[in-house]
Amino acid sequence: MNPEVLLWERYGPLFSLEEGEIYPPDMMEIRFYQNFRKKHPGKCMELGAGDGRLTGYLDDGSHVIALEPSASMLNSWPTGMYQRISRIRAIAQNIPLRNASLDLILFPYNGIHCILDRDERKLAFREIAAVLKPGGEFFAETCPAFHIREQETRKERYDYNESGTSLRLVESVSHDREKGLIVFDMEYSGSAVVEKNINIRLELALISASELLQDIRNEGMKITGIWGDYDLSPWDADCSPRLLVLAERDEK
Repeated sequence: MNPEVLLWERYGPLFSLEEGEIYPPDMMEIRFYQNFRKKHPGKCMELGAGDGRLTGYLDDGSHVIALEPSASMLNSWPTGMYQRISRIRAIAQNIPLRNASLDLILFPYNGIHCILDRDERKLAFREIAAVLKPGGEFFAETCPAFHIREQETRKERYDYNESGTSLRLVESVSHDREKGLIVFDMEYSGSAVVEKNINIRLELALISASELLQDIRNEGMKITGIWGDYDLSPWDADCSPRLLVLAERDEK
């Protein structure tokens, strides 16, 4: 099994608990993708859909497909969403759909960073371009600011205890510049973990804006929009909190 997928088999349930109960929902993110979806109707796929925390907001009456490699994440989906959204267990580097079948593909949050190898990311972009219809669009979100994230050692992120469920997270952050990674070493404890404690090492690729844009262009798409935040402010390498990129299948 792909090492990144194996990681999420262990980490998925904890991530779902964090996003569903411990951290408040990011309404700015949710409203952005809801509004974006309304402006881009048609057959849509979300890559790295996880437990469906965002996918349900993409349902506008047309077909929505959720692609997620982790079984534990797919098993966390609310049952009420099964009838509305098609779920596929697969990776972005090998999308099991016929070519030219989708109007829109979304890779939200920081999902691209989970593909650690650049060649694998290029393969994913090639697959995305292939399954888009002529004129179909791809929207990606990344965080180039990972490059300048400060290192930390054993910082308590939270100590949650509600309704009989407890979970504590102590986290360290470091960089592996040789491999081009930011590394989150997470130690979880509490009733939400089966073992006394569980250690998770989450590695995310450091992806520069220039690298991302070059790879998207080289693998069959043309860039049609670049922004620095959900308010669609211009991208600024020095202060933008995220990089949002809209691309279209290139018919050249």
